[in-house]
Amino acid sequence: DLVEEKSSLAVALDIVGDKWSLMILSGCFTGVCRFNQFERYLGINRNLLSSRLDKLVKYGLIKRHRYQKSPPRDEYRITDIGKALRPVIVGLADWGQAHYTKDDAPLEIIHKDCGGHVHLRVCCKACDKELKAGEVETRLRKGAGEVSKQVYAQMYPDKCKVNSG
Repeated sequence: DLVEEKSSLAVALDIVGDKWSLMILSGCFTGVCRFNQFERYLGINRNLLSSRLDKLVKYGLIKRHRYQKSPPRDEYRITDIGKALRPVIVGLADWGQAHYTKDDAPLEIIHKDCGGHVHLRVCCKACDKELKAGEVETRLRKGAGEVSKQVYAQMYPDKCKVNSG
């Protein structure tokens, strides 16, 4: 399957594709860092919270820091890998507000200087040009697995290209 073939999207979704992982990371961005804070902030079951925190620590998105020895208490700090998901979380929040919550959402993400709403841009890494849907394409990379090749051939029968990079 695509997860076994290391599809970048499948791997990312395997790590943070559930609601709670992204909500925990969102909490980290707003200063929530202790177990009981996450529990209150999210209204999440203790076992589920513990499981998600362990997974985020395992994959390096957050780090556990002991702030009290007896009884043992930890806080969680977001890492650079976790911080790299900020645009994804902002993009999902923007999408949710635009299409579902409209003005009913309890929080909004705004630019401090001008008060405008923040939104996600898709840009080329090489030239920084903002890209529209028709300006991008998906290519198979050299060494792609059989499942990826089959999925790609079904999705893009006219464009079976292999990127040598």
